[in-house]
Amino acid sequence: MVKEHASIFNDVLGPVMVGPSSSHTAASVRIGRALAQMVKGNIIFFQADFDPEGSLAASYIGQCSDVGLVGGLLGMDPTDKDLLNSITIAQNNGMEVNFRIVPYGATHPNTYKMTIKSDQDESVDATALSVGGGMIEFTEINGAAVSIQGGFYETLIFGHDVSISDSEMDSLLEQNIDKFCSVSIHQAGKQTVLNIKTHQPIEDEKLAWLSEQMTVESVIAFDPVLPVMSQKVPHLPFYTAEEMIDIANKENLDLADMALRYESVRGNISEDEVYQKAVRIVDIMTEGIKTGVAGTSYDDRILGYQSHKILEARDKMIGGDLNAQIIGYISAMMEVKSSMHVFVAAPTAGSCGALPGTVIAVSEYYHKSKDELVRAILASGMIGVFIAEYATFAAEVAGCQAECGSGSGMTAGALVQLMGGTIQQAVDAASMALQNVFGMVCDPVAMRVEVPCLGKNVMCGLNALGAANMSLAGFDVVIPLDETIDSFNKVGRMIPSELRCTGLAGLAQTKSGLKIAEQLGCAMGCCS
Repeated sequence: MVKEHASIFNDVLGPVMVGPSSSHTAASVRIGRALAQMVKGNIIFFQADFDPEGSLAASYIGQCSDVGLVGGLLGMDPTDKDLLNSITIAQNNGMEVNFRIVPYGATHPNTYKMTIKSDQDESVDATALSVGGGMIEFTEINGAAVSIQGGFYETLIFGHDVSISDSEMDSLLEQNIDKFCSVSIHQAGKQTVLNIKTHQPIEDEKLAWLSEQMTVESVIAFDPVLPVMSQKVPHLPFYTAEEMIDIANKENLDLADMALRYESVRGNISEDEVYQKAVRIVDIMTEGIKTGVAGTSYDDRILGYQSHKILEARDKMIGGDLNAQIIGYISAMMEVKSSMHVFVAAPTAGSCGALPGTVIAVSEYYHKSKDELVRAILASGMIGVFIAEYATFAAEVAGCQAECGSGSGMTAGALVQLMGGTIQQAVDAASMALQNVFGMVCDPVAMRVEVPCLGKNVMCGLNALGAANMSLAGFDVVIPLDETIDSFNKVGRMIPSELRCTGLAGLAQTKSGLKIAEQLGCAMGCCS
């Protein structure tokens, strides 16, 4: 099985989206887009089941998994302005849409068990996971165990009477299928299932050739749903922060340089293309803050337009203009997210304010160039890669430390890069910031990504500022980043499930929290 290593633009700085949650909204769109391609006809029936013990049973309405899934089925992307209307659009087009809370022993809190049917008598049953930050994995399709994460062209061949061994099949596919990457062979009942990963769709004549090697009963094929494709054998330039620092010190490179190198190799794209992707991310972040500061309005949210209050009262703020600007910009970005404007989930929607709000505020305050800002954001992406690779961005798995906490570590590294610090200082700052957020719970009121998410973004932005200053001053990190991330991951998974984005404890279950949930008509579970 090909391991799809973390990507700066797949896992960390993105998705670019609208909606309250990357794990629930953007991931659902990606799942829906992949699922829609599994049939040739028009989808006339869709059903999704959520296990009551998971997170989605409580959050699928409030965090827009329902509209995300159906929007994806309709071919929408995570930035589509019609996403919130997707269910109405689908039903008006003749699609029957059902969501059910059904116990089935899901082992992951973000499990989607789905069925689609088309007007050509096609039917697909699939199970998929949202694994954090908008990333997904299909684990079963029509009874076949698979591992499909959205970075390849995927072709599933269902059949029997295979005439050659598994090793011979792999060798023959390598010789006969253009842009072949890997094949995994599974049994689904009496059927043999080939899951072939490629870098382009398999041509019809090649599928005909496969029919000579086995009796083919059906074929399911679909395209990548991630912005950067995965590679067959990604011989990455480094795998740990320690390895990265050793290389950088030998070649006199900084953290942004290493981010450019890593993503270029990981995605098989040029460093210039990596840089231009980062420019686009920075432009969206900057525009988002401008939109938020100018004022946003949206009926279905808990918190209204507040970011201007900090900026207007900056002469009264403790800590002066810079602190006020950081808090104001973080708040503005969170308001943009909550009012269904386009933003960058960095690393998630729930933690989208800390990184851009803090780094852009500091960049403006110190009159840094756009190039310096872009390189700082790239540096944050490199820190995020290590977290994505060895821990998680999913609050459902590891609490809010996985989201806002991760954002704080990324921001600390970015600030050191922005201020001209060394790669060792940037990595140490990230480690210090992460060390300060162990055990942070996720208890959103009414399952909306607003309260206490705004305050946690502000806290994590200022935590990053403190960690960056400590590192730049030469404080002892004590625990290096690789070890910190390993421990960070273990601690997060110890947090009780009630405090991992289920709405079953914490502020979500206070008297006021329950009243707000009732007023907003939240989904079953968060009001129980």
